[in-house]
Amino acid sequence: MTGTGMAQTITILFSPILTRLFTPEEFGIFYLFSALADILVIFATGRYELAILIPKDEKDAANTFWTAGFLSTVFSVLLFIFIYAFNIKIGTWLREPKISTWLYFLPPFILIRGWMVSFHYWYNRHKRFKIITGSKIAESSTNVGSRIGLGVLNLGTGGLIIGTLLGRLTTLLTYVYFFLKKNKEDFPKPDKAAIKLQLQRFKSFPKNMVPAGFFNASSTQLPNILINFFYTATVVGHYGFMNRIVRTPLSVIGRSFEEVFKQKASEELQQIGHCKNIFYKTLKRLFAIAIIPFIIFYFASPVLFELVFGEKWLVAGQYAQIFTIPLFLNFIASSLSSIFYLKEKTQIYSRLSFLQLSLVIFAFLLSQHYDLESKLLIYLLAISYTISYSLMIFILVKIVED
Repeated sequence: MTGTGMAQTITILFSPILTRLFTPEEFGIFYLFSALADILVIFATGRYELAILIPKDEKDAANTFWTAGFLSTVFSVLLFIFIYAFNIKIGTWLREPKISTWLYFLPPFILIRGWMVSFHYWYNRHKRFKIITGSKIAESSTNVGSRIGLGVLNLGTGGLIIGTLLGRLTTLLTYVYFFLKKNKEDFPKPDKAAIKLQLQRFKSFPKNMVPAGFFNASSTQLPNILINFFYTATVVGHYGFMNRIVRTPLSVIGRSFEEVFKQKASEELQQIGHCKNIFYKTLKRLFAIAIIPFIIFYFASPVLFELVFGEKWLVAGQYAQIFTIPLFLNFIASSLSSIFYLKEKTQIYSRLSFLQLSLVIFAFLLSQHYDLESKLLIYLLAISYTISYSLMIFILVKIVED
């Protein structure tokens, strides 16, 4: 948690500088780009990286690792060909022509991210949390430093995109360095027959977890796309920045709990056949840690955003206040969601994610039907997420008890 906290603190501390170097509109176009990247990356690996934790045999886990990495490489090449042919049309369809040039950065984003998550789960399997958190510190430092430098050069949206790409490349290079240093000699080489076997063994992951991941990522990222489509890039900037700046400190604790929780839950499932002990222990701790800070945040967020990030970001603070409850529930649910694939209940997760996406789309349909202003849309989105996250926590408890 300390390492992850340091990484996220770097981002938060320098955000007031970034909000004065880049406009809400420039952030809005960047969040539109990020939304596309986060949705597409779901398809890149077939979600096989999630299965790296499951095999007892080390060679099987290694070949699952290679499977996820190779799939992301093939997907990135195909994506580049598609963007080369249709990048102008994509910008027109998104009603944001300014993004067309930056779409060429999507394939390297996906390629780096695909190998990143494969290494991430490999190190998680072997409890090398120091490498994971160290890479996060390196990524945050590179990301922030690059963005500030490019912002001073007045590169606008390009500065945000290139800075983020350089940060992720730093993480991947860090993973590769330690991999070559400690695993080069004894790590199993790719085996075609074994890879085919793992593709077959974990075929439920692309079948269920890809749709689930797509629905889940879409329910989170689709608002950035649709807000730009129906409103303006400035509204996207406020909404996206609110999400990013609030979720960043939450992930300091939430993701750290998640990393240890899924490893411990995996051990308990293999040793005693259930993971009730670690599940309820983690659930109680998450609730106790979060409840008071979220109450304070509800009342203070508008003032804090205006004071820290500048007057033009007051609207983002108002959005954050509206989203207090769904963010609290998401903090708890996301930290425990690995139960779905550890207990191979991927189909349930897929259905829940589809429900969440449906609620989000319904909120947009309502806003357009009644021609609502953007702030009322934010209220509808908050209600949608509150319903879906509450249901997810309830079902997680039911799965653990079965």
